[in-house]
Amino acid sequence: MSVTPFKIVATTENFLAEVVEASANRPVLVDFWAPWCGPCKHLMPMLDRIADDYAGRFILAKLNTDENQPLAAQFGIRSIPTVMLFDKGAVVAQFVGVKPESEIRALLDEHVGAGAPGKATPLERARELSAQGEHAAAVDIIEEALQERPDDAPLLGELATIQLLQRDTSGCGETLDRIEARHPDFALLKPLRARQHFTEVAAQSPDIAAVRAALESDPADPAARNALAAHHALAGDYATALAEWLELMRRNRSFGDDVARKSLLMVFDILGDEHDLVGSYRRKMASLLH
Repeated sequence: MSVTPFKIVATTENFLAEVVEASANRPVLVDFWAPWCGPCKHLMPMLDRIADDYAGRFILAKLNTDENQPLAAQFGIRSIPTVMLFDKGAVVAQFVGVKPESEIRALLDEHVGAGAPGKATPLERARELSAQGEHAAAVDIIEEALQERPDDAPLLGELATIQLLQRDTSGCGETLDRIEARHPDFALLKPLRARQHFTEVAAQSPDIAAVRAALESDPADPAARNALAAHHALAGDYATALAEWLELMRRNRSFGDDVARKSLLMVFDILGDEHDLVGSYRRKMASLLH
């Protein structure tokens, strides 16, 4: 987790000030986790993404229970991950284990709310405009906000996302370089790099019907299969994309400097280790490699 004004590392020493007392001004969501905990690794990027979306309307605090055992015991932590929401100095909600993202957002909305009318953050305004197809206006809002906060990872991440929607892969690459230089552990960095690559591949063969026809004419055409897989990945059809890249890997491992294997790994970065497709295709890759 990247540390920002609304993402902190909680410890026994700062818990009173940074969590309990800070919750008097805005809610603090505390994730009790440990490095050895598998479900924690699935929950952490989800909470990180939610915190980015809420853009400071609550504070996300990560507390390593191995390093702060007395404090974890004080709060009765028996299973991890355990997540507690502090508001006005008290625990107002909690859950154990990994919950669906929609449930976590619903829990937060009961206490955090949607923000004051007319006072949406630049990130929220940009996302609303982008959802309406007004990408240029969204970019203008983000770039204006970045003049005051040039290192803001969520703003930069949203800028890169919109640049990809505009098919501006060059601009996206420059933005991702900015993020990597300042926030190398930013949760969306690898997924955005992957989408940038897929966008570049698809742009070289933009007519998907022609790509399909080329592959039907010559199933051994590696460029056509790679392009088709990229189109499917950009459309969110990762199952088909993975199947095509695995087939390309089986047929022509050396094509494009091992691009099939690299593309499979990029999709894994997008989906996360807990996704069913990732486990299945890791095993299929291993069978091909060995």
